[in-house]
Amino acid sequence: MSSSPTTHYQRAPKPAFSQLRNSILTAACAACSLTTTAFGQESIRPSSTGELSSQSRNPTELPLNYNMKLGPVIFDASTSLEVEFNDNVGISENDRESDVIVRPMLRIESLWRASQVNTVRLALGIGYSKYLDHSDLDTNSVLLDPGSELAFDIYVSDFLRLNIHDRFSIVQNPVDEIALSNTDRFDRFQNAAGITAFADLNDLQIVLGYDHFDYRSLDDKYEFLDRREEQLFTSVSTKLSDAFTVGIDGSFAWIHYLSDYNNNGTTWSAGPFVEAVLSPYTRLRISGGYQGMNFDGNGTSGDTDDSNSWYANAALAQRLNQYVSHSISVGHETRVGLAVNFADYTFARYVATWRVNTRTNASIEGFVEDANESGTDLQGTEHAFRWGAGASVSRRIGENITVALRYRFTDKDSDLPLRSYYQNIGSLHVGWDF
Repeated sequence: MSSSPTTHYQRAPKPAFSQLRNSILTAACAACSLTTTAFGQESIRPSSTGELSSQSRNPTELPLNYNMKLGPVIFDASTSLEVEFNDNVGISENDRESDVIVRPMLRIESLWRASQVNTVRLALGIGYSKYLDHSDLDTNSVLLDPGSELAFDIYVSDFLRLNIHDRFSIVQNPVDEIALSNTDRFDRFQNAAGITAFADLNDLQIVLGYDHFDYRSLDDKYEFLDRREEQLFTSVSTKLSDAFTVGIDGSFAWIHYLSDYNNNGTTWSAGPFVEAVLSPYTRLRISGGYQGMNFDGNGTSGDTDDSNSWYANAALAQRLNQYVSHSISVGHETRVGLAVNFADYTFARYVATWRVNTRTNASIEGFVEDANESGTDLQGTEHAFRWGAGASVSRRIGENITVALRYRFTDKDSDLPLRSYYQNIGSLHVGWDF
């Protein structure tokens, strides 16, 4: 079977309103999570449920910036090299050790339009971390970017669309978890495979999704975290006008641990939400409701607590002018814990981006989060407060090369001894788009 040779596409300029819309949506997505973990690749919780439902209601659009073609498949390939200085690789309070880390990365995105309406998408980011002074911390195999996925969008009829997907990642950064301290690496594999259905019944829109989620530690000392989950989420909404959408979000999950330390259990959440386009430049999403976590006490952790509490999330994204966009999000919810049943989280994040000119962009961000673990004092449960701030500036050189300087500061204050820390990270990032 033959295929046409690889050719280069000329990048088409995006319309001004499309750029505006994408900027606002990008800011909104950034505001909805305090970590870089992709939605659907973690224990399901109200903030991720709402974002998954919102994304499912948006139809798939063919991107304009793919630059290669092989037969019917279009590609966008890019590579990057990042050199990072980290002054506390083990996120320790006293025994602080610094290192220089080199991270090469290759990312490929492809799309095959199988028919006029059905598409297959593959996004794959492969990377590696090399520590110049602590070679024992080098990546064991490869890193898989949290945005990696294989997805098939199927239009069953005019009103029903299905998305079959497998989202996967291998990450090792311990700072992703507020509950961790004195840890230099936290390698884990996460995979969410499932199906999402979206029904557009004119005045009524229904989203129903299922994921089988696997969490596997790649380090023996964290094997007690290995688990699988059966996750369900749903959303029913209606448009009151072009600017206002109201509805109800819900989720349910069964949690089963593969070892006998943590407790198996179930989680659920339900509550209303409103999405508002306050102007062509401003979007708002507010949700809230009730969530519960019930555990069966089969584990040896000693944590016998269940949770029945409230959740609330609000995210505002706004484009101030053609140069500056910003977003803010605040929320409170309960999440599955690491060595405990659960932790109550309260969080806020702010992100601002500045388009200095056609080739230069700058951004700042800041966050605060507070986590209070379940269990008893005899188990060493933790109350932690963490905050951080960062800034970056990037410059496009020519048509294919981007250079960026980035800085991030993180500070954790714990009520347990020797679990507080602070960390400074500075990096130089060079990217090349084929």
